[in-house]
Amino acid sequence: MSRIVIYATAAAGLFGLLVVLEVVQADEPFTWGTFAVDLFETALLAGAVVFTAFGSQASREMRRERARLLGDLDRARREGEQWRQASRAHVDGLSRAIAAQFAEWGLTGTESEIALLMLKGLSHKEIATLRDCSSATVRQHATAVYRKSGLTSRSQLTGFFLEDLLAPLQARGGLHVVTSSPAQGDDASS
Repeated sequence: MSRIVIYATAAAGLFGLLVVLEVVQADEPFTWGTFAVDLFETALLAGAVVFTAFGSQASREMRRERARLLGDLDRARREGEQWRQASRAHVDGLSRAIAAQFAEWGLTGTESEIALLMLKGLSHKEIATLRDCSSATVRQHATAVYRKSGLTSRSQLTGFFLEDLLAPLQARGGLHVVTSSPAQGDDASS
């Protein structure tokens, strides 16, 4: 039992004792009605003390929890900032590599921007809204990107850049990749 509960219980007991002492020392004759009213008043006061004590305890617990959560939030922010700083060089390098590949393919500035937005996963309609043009215009630029790159789809465009970023399945503990067919006499499980 916490100290606050003990103190509140002691205060309630003292209030009860005060009622008994008041009745015993009163100049008026004893009546059960007066005693009941005095006892009720004291019970209300004791209840208020107990309620306040529990409220105070709950408030302290909430402040402690709030402080803990704020600490967790600060730690998460610091860790996130550290991760962003550590990954910034990688992201910058990837951005330069993508821009260099776009230049190698001979993409125009508009085609490069649309290709980059497609890599980010935006639909033709979303790209059109961002660039304040029609979806047909975006499709024409996307077709030019595919033609100049020698790729045929958005998934191939994305795969072109992701392929070298991801470790092979074997290195990630994934499935075994079969490079020859079982009809050639190779065991696919080896």
